[in-house]
Amino acid sequence: MQSDTRYNIDSRREDFEDLFEHSLTGNIIASPDGKIERVNNKLASWVKASATQIRGRSFSDLLTIGGRIYYETHLAPLLRMQGHFDEVAVELMGEGGTKVPVLINAIERRDTDNNPVFIRFTVFKAADRRIYEQNLKELKATFETNLIQAEQLTHYREQFIAVLGHDLRNPVGSILASASLLSGDHSPDINARAVQLIRKSALRISELITNTMDFARTRLGEGIVLTLTSVPLKPVIDQVIDELMSIWPSKIIIRDIKLPDPILCDEARIAQLVSNLLANAITHGATDQPVSAEAGIRNGLLHISVCNEGDPIDQLQISDIFQPFRREQTGKNQNNPRQGLGLGLYISSEIAKAHNGSLSVTSTSEQTCFTFTMPVL
Repeated sequence: MQSDTRYNIDSRREDFEDLFEHSLTGNIIASPDGKIERVNNKLASWVKASATQIRGRSFSDLLTIGGRIYYETHLAPLLRMQGHFDEVAVELMGEGGTKVPVLINAIERRDTDNNPVFIRFTVFKAADRRIYEQNLKELKATFETNLIQAEQLTHYREQFIAVLGHDLRNPVGSILASASLLSGDHSPDINARAVQLIRKSALRISELITNTMDFARTRLGEGIVLTLTSVPLKPVIDQVIDELMSIWPSKIIIRDIKLPDPILCDEARIAQLVSNLLANAITHGATDQPVSAEAGIRNGLLHISVCNEGDPIDQLQISDIFQPFRREQTGKNQNNPRQGLGLGLYISSEIAKAHNGSLSVTSTSEQTCFTFTMPVL
């Protein structure tokens, strides 16, 4: 009977030794003050040292500086207070400065008088788990980004349909009313005004269609497509100004265009940008004050500025004024039929970006200025 008991004790000891030394985890037995008394070869191989070299060192010596501080200030007190801690992520510091990400479990064994006898550490290599967790985080971030984009597109689609239907109604109604006037026997002045209304409304519809198509391209990822040629820009800008003055004959546009040399750009897109800025200034500026358009070359950059007087833009609106569907909702322009889809400034900023340039705005009580700049090649 005594030999059987002795055999069972020896057998259990052999099983423990086999588990301790040949486990897939790192195993450490340390004194109550953290001095390592035993360490298996698995953990020793992770830090590229022998078990003999590790014995006698403090457990915290195996950790990186950050892990060492965390162990001494948090984990060791926690271990003493509650007797264990579970799955704490730290890094072991190996020979040559190599870092090994691990998860540590620790338990403090105590005697019948509750005095600490030894500490047992079980260490799991966490490189694969870190990669798995990082992949999960990246997938989660990608999913959240896609969800936000999908919600944004849904919001844009609903807003777009509502605004487009509303804004098309005004110019179409104006064309129908003007056509009705022309069909009757009216004075030349009335007929001329009717023709002018038809021209304005047709231009408005054309702007809506152009902006709608450009917005669709940018949202589908195609972006603003440019056809670059070297052209004199002064005639292009002058033509845009003349067209807008013919539509708003009572509006004064002061021009200062100093562009004698050809510039490499997409002249149609630059014309679209200038037209959008001028129409915006005419619509939202003071009705009894002129609009100014300036263009020139300074420090290797093309500058085109359109300025108007009137109420300043609210500073809260300036931060996102170049986002789609941003429509002015204050003051005398609240019900202005020329407000449109709120795409003009967005499309203009995209045209600026396509030219490797930028579109900016400043607005004070004196004036509001939109400025396009791009490098001149």
